[in-house]
Amino acid sequence: MRRSSATPTIAAGDLEAIGALESGNWRTALRVLGTGRVADAYLGANLRTVARAMAFRAAGEHGRAWETLGAAAAGIARHQPGVPVVPTDVVRLALPPEHAGPAFRMIRLIWREQSELSNLRSLAADRPSGMPPDRHILVLAFVEYLSWLELDLDTSLTELATDEGRPLVGQQLSELRDRRREGFLRSATDLRQLPLPRAGTMTKTVWGRAGGYHGLRRLALLELAERPEPPWTDSPAPASCPARTGARMAWMLAQAA
Repeated sequence: MRRSSATPTIAAGDLEAIGALESGNWRTALRVLGTGRVADAYLGANLRTVARAMAFRAAGEHGRAWETLGAAAAGIARHQPGVPVVPTDVVRLALPPEHAGPAFRMIRLIWREQSELSNLRSLAADRPSGMPPDRHILVLAFVEYLSWLELDLDTSLTELATDEGRPLVGQQLSELRDRRREGFLRSATDLRQLPLPRAGTMTKTVWGRAGGYHGLRRLALLELAERPEPPWTDSPAPASCPARTGARMAWMLAQAA
């Protein structure tokens, strides 16, 4: 008999995978999901999609993260027609009334990730005074690097291999972790194209004029110091909404700098 997604059997693997993703530890989530210890197949499939979207974002593949989260949201909307959605270029979940259990935590998780990326799209489309637009995009990409890689120990201090279907993600993470200019320019180009798909690529000239790695790190911390406490969503997050560990660490570092 097929289980109802509204009342799934709860197993330790379900809770471990959800908790890992709430803290941003998509690596652990993929490991747990890969071992088949998640009791509810519907829950597991959606969590695996979210984990892959988070891996894309950590690797600087912001557009693929946006599309992957949209696919997860569309699947939930089909399976649970009562879940509210927001009409955009992809399906976005709105938050239903809060209730206990893994189903709401999964929806809240997808809402958080979509809302953060929507906020990032808006920031990328802005033209702040006092900073060239190209440098602004590079700074935003560097904030992503700090909060998803350098200051997220679950990613920065673990083996780079991801799930077997996404070997390129491991290469891209390695490129960023090794502080290679090409990785940051690739991430910044992808970020610039998130709101403007036809925008051009970022060049090494922009990197040099911003002061390279150390100059951009300083600018990224200044950007973070002006932000509110994470999660950085495009609409108010409920009090119960957790922030990723890496985002919180990056924000706290900026506040103390």
